[in-house]
Amino acid sequence: MIEADLNASDFPYGEAELLIKKIQKIARQHGAEARLVGGAVRNWLMQQPVEDFDLAINIPITDFIHILHQHKINLYETGLSHGTITVVENDVSLEITQTRRDVNSDGRHSEVEAVSDWLVDSNRRDFTINAIYISDLDELFDPQNGLLDINRKKLQFIGDPDLRIQEDYLRILRAFRFLACLPAFTLQDTDIVAIKKHLHKIHTLSSERVTDELRKWISAENPTEALFMAQSLALDRDGLGFNFNLMRLQPAPAKTLFLELDWLARLAVIIIWDDRLAVYNRLRLSRLQYQRFERLMERLTKSEATQLNTKNWQRVAYWQAADLGAKARIFAIENNFIFSADALQNFDNFTKPKFPITGHHLQELGWKPGPELGKKLLELETLWVDNQFSLPSSLSLLPIG
Repeated sequence: MIEADLNASDFPYGEAELLIKKIQKIARQHGAEARLVGGAVRNWLMQQPVEDFDLAINIPITDFIHILHQHKINLYETGLSHGTITVVENDVSLEITQTRRDVNSDGRHSEVEAVSDWLVDSNRRDFTINAIYISDLDELFDPQNGLLDINRKKLQFIGDPDLRIQEDYLRILRAFRFLACLPAFTLQDTDIVAIKKHLHKIHTLSSERVTDELRKWISAENPTEALFMAQSLALDRDGLGFNFNLMRLQPAPAKTLFLELDWLARLAVIIIWDDRLAVYNRLRLSRLQYQRFERLMERLTKSEATQLNTKNWQRVAYWQAADLGAKARIFAIENNFIFSADALQNFDNFTKPKFPITGHHLQELGWKPGPELGKKLLELETLWVDNQFSLPSSLSLLPIG
């Protein structure tokens, strides 16, 4: 149980402490105040790792930029339209955002106005657990009762959930991301009603923002319960435009294998073949991610999986080397198939041997460039693999005739 009068003097600043204290001191010297807020404070209170540090400052960010320049602090105007900059020193970076309120929002973009009132700033944040501040005097400021909700394990929108969601429809996906990262937490019924009401607005968000939030959600240590809940509300179909196929995750062994995969492989597990084009239309994947997702969607055959379970598994492994471990787990999940832990480790550690013959070698022996040379190369490579990655010494590589 976290005490409401908890003192923040033992907050784990780590390597960021010098820069944070410097920024706070500069702010004080100029009649302002900078406070820690958001994920770092929330994670510390929940005894989770503290990584990224965000500061809020109660003067207009353009004024503070001028002050920082006077103190020769390196900064980047990473989100100036929203009142945000990033300061950098000795490989430490901090995001600093002016205290603000939304004056106009369409659910995708907001016009903001600088304010000096910390309560007003807290009113526009998403969830109560993300609106807890730590001052430079090591005092907690908790205007939205986030500490109480942490103790109650409640994920709750600040104020009217309808308004919070209409300010930024991405908050729907953020809710499920937090439920995935905090599996003991539950959503309030009123918040669930508001989420379901606005699901269809997710389509108005940019592919980049949806992809980033979905990646964080699916990457969580255990996102399955949040996925099931989202499906029960039709967030997948009505919000994202493709269906989650979650029935295969019901058995405990399948769920264990699922959690051993990275986010893109997990996504491949819960997407059926016919929906992959909808995934590409909605998400922004890099070229390499697209190519990998395509490989993962091309499932192992039963014959391949069976051969992978024999002592000659490397023959199949060679042709499936890219993402072999992931593809084996996906097959096991979908087909209730058992690979031993040792086999899966072998798949994860498998390094594809290099075929020693190239087209250049064959050309030197008299082969002419063209389809027949390519066909011969594949024939030799198949023979080499089937012969435990060696070619018979008696084999002739010269062209016939």
